[in-house]
Amino acid sequence: MSMFKTYDHTKVNISLNGIALTDFNGDPTISKEGPDFETVEGSNGAVERSRMVRNLYTVTLPMMQTSPQINAIETLRVTDEKTGAGPFPFAITDLNGAYVLMGVAWIQSMGDAVKGRQAQPRNIVLQVKAEAAFEGA
Repeated sequence: MSMFKTYDHTKVNISLNGIALTDFNGDPTISKEGPDFETVEGSNGAVERSRMVRNLYTVTLPMMQTSPQINAIETLRVTDEKTGAGPFPFAITDLNGAYVLMGVAWIQSMGDAVKGRQAQPRNIVLQVKAEAAFEGA
């Protein structure tokens, strides 16, 4: 008997400084900065690997252009820029499976603001220092 599962994007929770982020115009992406191990092969064929402690992630959030959540994120960015109040608490939890990323984040970029005929996503980029990460399903 085969297993059958259903993925539900509404069970993915993302928050920044207690603000639930939900107004996406596309799929949020999470990328770890670099591999977990670096490998070197010597001239005699011996192989060494070094565990790299990588706690930085880049999270890209394609926000709907009309979202008031953009204003909330921009307020955090300006506050951090002016007062050094950041980084801010950050979490992603996927209730479909076992993906968890928790730590602190700062706004790397508010993305390009396209003001054309049709609404375009605002690709906000966060840098996250993970305190806890489990990159399961």
